[in-house]
Amino acid sequence: MSNDLMNSQNNWMDFGDDFFNNFGRNFFKNGFGFPDSTRQMTMQTDVSESDTAYTVKIDLPGLKKENIQIDYNDGILSVSGKQEREDEARNDAGEVIHSERYYGSYSRQYSLPNVERETVTAKYDGGVLTLELPKLKVDSTDHRIEIQ
Repeated sequence: MSNDLMNSQNNWMDFGDDFFNNFGRNFFKNGFGFPDSTRQMTMQTDVSESDTAYTVKIDLPGLKKENIQIDYNDGILSVSGKQEREDEARNDAGEVIHSERYYGSYSRQYSLPNVERETVTAKYDGGVLTLELPKLKVDSTDHRIEIQ
C-alpha cells in the first residue's frame, strides 16, 4: 500500500508539474525561440521530372530575391539563402524599449544529372522559388562502330 503514494518513477524532484523533468527542453526545442525558425530552416522542396526537364519548387518565405544564390555544377544544384531581420520598438520619447535581431542562412543541394546548364531558368514569386532545368538532349541515333 505504501507504493500507491509514491511516483512510479521514484522521482524525488517531481512537484506535480514537469518543470524539472523538462528543464531546458523547451528552450532548445523551438530553435532558440526565433520565430518559426524550425520551420524556416528546412527548405520545403517539390521536385518533378519529365522526359525533357526537371522542375524544382522551393519554399523560401520571407527571403529577398537578392539574398538567394543558385548554382549548378557537376550534376548538383545548390540553393542557398540568407535572412536578416531586425525588429525594434520605441516608446513615445523615441527610446528603444525592445530590440531583436535574427540572422539565418539556409542551403540545400540536389542531385539532378544531365542538365543543360545554359538554359536553366529561375523565378521567385510569393516566397516560392521555381527552377526549370532542361535536360541534355540525348542522341538516339545508333552509331555503329566497325571493327578493323
